[in-house]
Amino acid sequence: AGVEMLRRNGMKGTWIDVGAHRGETTLYSAIMNPGLKIYALEPNLSVAAKLIGRASNYFVIPIAVAEQDGFADFHINASDLASSLLPLNQSSLQSWVGVESLKVESVVTVPTIRLDTLMRLTEIQSVDYLKIDAQGMDLAVLKSAGSRLRDIAKIVLEVDITPVPLYAGAPSKDEVVAFLNQAGFILT
Repeated sequence: AGVEMLRRNGMKGTWIDVGAHRGETTLYSAIMNPGLKIYALEPNLSVAAKLIGRASNYFVIPIAVAEQDGFADFHINASDLASSLLPLNQSSLQSWVGVESLKVESVVTVPTIRLDTLMRLTEIQSVDYLKIDAQGMDLAVLKSAGSRLRDIAKIVLEVDITPVPLYAGAPSKDEVVAFLNQAGFILT
């Protein structure tokens, strides 16, 4: 059996993880690369609390990213990874397999912050990697960067490709790609 070894301290820079959930995408990178600074935003407080203190360079912020600084309703789903600022689109649930786990258990008020506000408050000059998994709010997160979108090098996000979106008001893939193309990004 082969053994794969990674060099610690390899990557440096600043990452932002919007919709960090349990840190599946970025926590390991923080642990393996102390030179990285990763801001992990997760509005579900019970999920975010489990991430706090896992790595000294992994800054957990229990807040949702939205187009306005303030507060918003957050729909906590029975399957917590499907929680969102947007309500579920009831007409799409009939076409989804495994919908029994897709139901809102509660609605709570959470604080919201724009991405440009976050960058200003944390004095982030540039972002090397922005990961967005905001359950239908990904385009809103991008728009919340305002003119600071130019300070972001790489973006990975989800887009809806279903005929009927899972979340009411979620944008289509074409809308998201058009917005990013206009902002100077290319799809890879």
